[in-house]
Amino acid sequence: MRSINKIPDALFAFQMAHRFMYDYNIRWLPVDPYEIIYRTPKWKLKYTHQLAYELGVSVEYVETHIMHSKDGLAIYDIARDQYNIIISNNADMVDGRIRWTVFHEIGHIYLNHLQDLKKTAITTEYLTQEEYNNLEFEADIFAGEVLASKWLMRYIDIVDEEDISLLCRLSDKGAQSRYKKATENYSFIPANATYTISRFSEYLKEVTVCQDYNWFEFPKFLTQNTPKPLLAKPKPSFAKVRNACRFCGNEFGVTERSNFCIACGSPLKPNSYTIPSPCGHVNIKEAAFCEICGGRVFRIRQGFCFEECECNQVGGR
Repeated sequence: MRSINKIPDALFAFQMAHRFMYDYNIRWLPVDPYEIIYRTPKWKLKYTHQLAYELGVSVEYVETHIMHSKDGLAIYDIARDQYNIIISNNADMVDGRIRWTVFHEIGHIYLNHLQDLKKTAITTEYLTQEEYNNLEFEADIFAGEVLASKWLMRYIDIVDEEDISLLCRLSDKGAQSRYKKATENYSFIPANATYTISRFSEYLKEVTVCQDYNWFEFPKFLTQNTPKPLLAKPKPSFAKVRNACRFCGNEFGVTERSNFCIACGSPLKPNSYTIPSPCGHVNIKEAAFCEICGGRVFRIRQGFCFEECECNQVGGR
């Protein structure tokens, strides 16, 4: 059991956030709080109107006398031995704010705030204002680090809070908070943060994708590799090197399945132009052209354009 000190334990909340990401195998953004609650025994998500209906009271009564908040509350249900995560669904609760609030309440549970204090809820009704503020601070650190780890944001080289809002599905206020954290000066990277970044390797992996510009959800992150200049004169067939392009001399990334050179876009096989473009193929990050259809490709991080489950199916290398 951890005693609640007069000063909130930011390091504890940070470490527990990265432990949570390991425990729940979080490797992709945005992090889905609903899926995590669904697969966690004894955790249940309820909205204020549902709780109000169960108790036979108004939503206003729930927010004023039970939650003491218009955002959310984690309640331990002694009779059912389960944690209820109560979330307000009023008009002010946009998706990004709800996402933060859910993880804030998960933070209270995962940080053992309820168990350590032997309380059924974290409200000012049961705690001093100082205790309440400290626990709220820790839960916010937990939520922010799980949803948009400052170290992961730094690795991605986010430009502004809009990037965080897009990638992590946070509200403007939440994104601003994480941007401020990500751009502070730090003397070293904690080991648990380094490990978390390594677990996001597939999300962070750069690839080139053969699709139209408008296909991408986040076009602001797109770049294109510069094509390799053609030789003044193509190499004769008898002088051709296996798995190399005789038009530009490129020997990198050309395989038996390549119809086109990824460096200059020249055809490597007969009848290659019969393949429609764009074809949706995922190429290596160095490609300027698609090896299958010869179309120009866009370079982007894998996680910026594919869901985690899709990356087990795409034809990348």
